[in-house]
Amino acid sequence: MYQNLIISENNPEQVNMLMGEELYVIDEIQWFEEMKSEGGNKFRFLNIVDHGNEHIIPESERDFFFRMITSIKNDKFSMDADGFSVVNISDYKGVKWNNLENLFSPVYCIFWGANPEKVGVYCKLWGGALQGNCRILCVESIKDISENQEKKKQLWGLVKRMFQIQ
Repeated sequence: MYQNLIISENNPEQVNMLMGEELYVIDEIQWFEEMKSEGGNKFRFLNIVDHGNEHIIPESERDFFFRMITSIKNDKFSMDADGFSVVNISDYKGVKWNNLENLFSPVYCIFWGANPEKVGVYCKLWGGALQGNCRILCVESIKDISENQEKKKQLWGLVKRMFQIQ
């Protein structure tokens, strides 16, 4: 009577047999009471990544990421490891912006190679947006930027504007 009626995502031929050519995948919205993150979030600077690596910031990308973040200094603060948070949204399927906002209360946010539309934020790649009182940037992945001098310069220009650095 209680049969397992779930068709594995690894069997697309069965899905095609049942559904025909059209298949719609719906992301179910999930609410998370807590999320694993790196950093202390003192300055409410949220960094969002989306990858399958076991570390939130992969070891090969840590050096560039921390050099970039700790170079953020203005008359109000000097960014350090306690000043920001990094979360990997691939670990939280169905998470939306209001959940992230509730947990991290961001004033600044960078999507590093993560699609902001996945969480309900509309921002073009290498563009900015304002969501509530949070300034948002969407850029390529940390790895892609760290390997390209022009992208580093472009990112730094956007970060200077976002944090009002002279």
